[in-house]
Amino acid sequence: MQNVLILTRDAPDRPPLQVTHALMAASLHVCPLAFDADEDEWIGAFNGVPPHLIVADLSDSSELFLLRSARSRLLAIWGEGVPIPPLLALLTRRHLTSPELRAFVDDFLLPPYEPEEVKARVALLFFRKRSVEAGDMLHFGGIRLSLGAGKVSTAEGKPLALTPREFQLLRFLLTHRGRRYPREQILAMVWGVDYEGGERTVDIHIRRLRAKLPPETAELLETRRGLGYGFRVD
Repeated sequence: MQNVLILTRDAPDRPPLQVTHALMAASLHVCPLAFDADEDEWIGAFNGVPPHLIVADLSDSSELFLLRSARSRLLAIWGEGVPIPPLLALLTRRHLTSPELRAFVDDFLLPPYEPEEVKARVALLFFRKRSVEAGDMLHFGGIRLSLGAGKVSTAEGKPLALTPREFQLLRFLLTHRGRRYPREQILAMVWGVDYEGGERTVDIHIRRLRAKLPPETAELLETRRGLGYGFRVD
């Protein structure tokens, strides 16, 4: 069974119930803990075993440094050799403007925390972790994407000539497939919050990306009015 540590700012017995219930419904072993819990509490959460996933509840805090402290604590307790678990943050929209967000978070959820979305996000994080451990290669819709090397090819091995930004956009959408993102959120997560260009930039890059992808892959890249862009999962 996979172990999920839910970190909260104050009361470890009061993480969002819909998140806790969704994780338990997915047959995960869940333990709530305060960010400032001592070392013995961290070690005792899963009988000395490091967590497989950390869910950090920042819904009532604007202090993203808590995410950094959580990973630092993990390394301090189990050592540098411990596999770093994915970190799923529970955020509010005010966090999206922070330039530090992408440095500490593997994925995030905004309220309301719908149970099915919680389970889907967690399943995708575990899938991405397995993909990295299995060779850092992601296969989807007729293409192969190497997360580490920054290269994309067709299933037959033909390289796709993507610019670095097009690759970053493709990687973001593929590792969050099944979900739609509005332009402003894509700009923040791919270009960074300091980018001064307009949202039209996203439209242009999506159009160029579609033109370079194999037809069967391009068909899965959808535009949904009022929701944004994302890859459909059939």
